[in-house]
Formats: sequence, C-alpha cells, structure tokens
Amino acid sequence: MRAIIVDDEVNGRENLAGMLKNFCPVIELAGMAASVAEAVELIRSLVPDLVFLDIEMPGANGFQLLSHFDEFRFEVIFVTAHDQYAIQAIRFSAADYILKPISITELKSAVDKVAGRVYRKNEDHRLRELHRNLFTSSPPRIGLPVDGKVEFAEADKMVRCQGESNYTHIWFETGRHLLVAKTLAEFEELLGDFGFFRVHKSHLVNVNYIVSLRSGINACLILKTGEEIPVSRRRRDTVMEMVRKKGMKKG
Repeated sequence: MRAIIVDDEVNGRENLAGMLKNFCPVIELAGMAASVAEAVELIRSLVPDLVFLDIEMPGANGFQLLSHFDEFRFEVIFVTAHDQYAIQAIRFSAADYILKPISITELKSAVDKVAGRVYRKNEDHRLRELHRNLFTSSPPRIGLPVDGKVEFAEADKMVRCQGESNYTHIWFETGRHLLVAKTLAEFEELLGDFGFFRVHKSHLVNVNYIVSLRSGINACLILKTGEEIPVSRRRRDTVMEMVRKKGMKKG
C-alpha cells in the first residue's frame, strides 16, 4: 500500500516514517511533503493509496488539502497534536486519525483499518473488470500487479513486454513504462490470443505495432515507436511467416 506523509515539521515526518518502516510492513512510503501545496503535487504525481495528513501547518491546514480534489482515490489518516474541534469533526465523519505523540498501537490499528478498505476497493475494481471482460466486446483489460496494488490496462495499448527474471517490463503506446511482478511466460499465455507474439526469449511484441522485419544474422523487428526488437534464431522462421501473412515489409 503506497503512502505519503504530509507534515511541516522534519522531525514529525522522520519519526512517522521510521515507525511505519519498523511496525507497518504493509506500507510502502512513496514520498513526503512539508506543505499542502507540495502534497497536492505529490498526490497527483504518485497516486498514493494513503495520505498521512498533519492538520496544523502554516499557510494552509490539512483539511484545506481536501478542497483541491473533486474525487478522492486515496485514504486519509489525520495526524494531530490538539484542536478538539478538528478531532470532533473527524470523529463525526468516521475518518481515521492518530494523536501526537504517536502511539505504535494506535498507528497500527489505523493502518490496518485503512488497509482493509483499500483491499476491498481493489476487490470491487477486479470484479468490475472481470464483468467487463466477460460481457463486453471491448478490448480486454489486464490486471497488472504494481507496487502492491493492481492496475488495469487495455491490452491493445500495450506495445511490448520484456522479461527480466520474475518480472516483466511493459511499454505502452504513450511511452509509459511499468515493471510488473509477473513472468514473461505468464504474459505470453495471457496475451497470445490478442495479437502478441513471442519473438525472443526475452521479448513479447504486439503485432499491431510492428512496421517491418529486418532480416539477416541480427534479425530484428522495427516497431512504430522506432524501437528495434531482436528476433532469436530459433524463432526467426516463425516470425518471418507471421510477417508474410500480415503483409509487412521485410528488409
């Protein structure tokens, strides 16, 4: 579960970061911010599951951060030293909070509650995607385990996959790159019926992004992205036949 810490005090940030590392292994600390302005940018760039949000900060308090978002895709655990009015408001809204100085027991309890909500949210998402893939004719969306959560992406927007031990690098048509905790063999099995072709022991390519094949000793495929993907000797004949059937250029 990816999280960020928002606290204007260095000691406050470092203390909480240390406690999370030692007592909350479910948390992956993705970043820290010293102000609401910094936090807004961090949330938009990192898309965390959870924000540890200090309330009393100069310039703008923690509650004002919420006004920057129309939709909340992240959970919040408020962190506060005082302000009974703020605590009462948090209690009425059934939000999670911990008091400073932070108790390990209270911290672990709050994190466990939020982790349960994040897990259920992910399960709802997975079921919606299952229904979509079963009952619509749209291109399938594949669940990609990344940084402790599952991201869904349309298979036809994936250009290529490159294996690295028990992980796979995925590149999309937008240039985006993800490192996913699945083997290339798993992706070959998942995507084989959707236009993906194994051209090398380390490379799986979406045939819709192939422009041409450069033959010879160092044969390779030229992709629309400009990338050159090596073709193994063992798979060369099969790849050449695929290129012939697709009417692609050979050079």
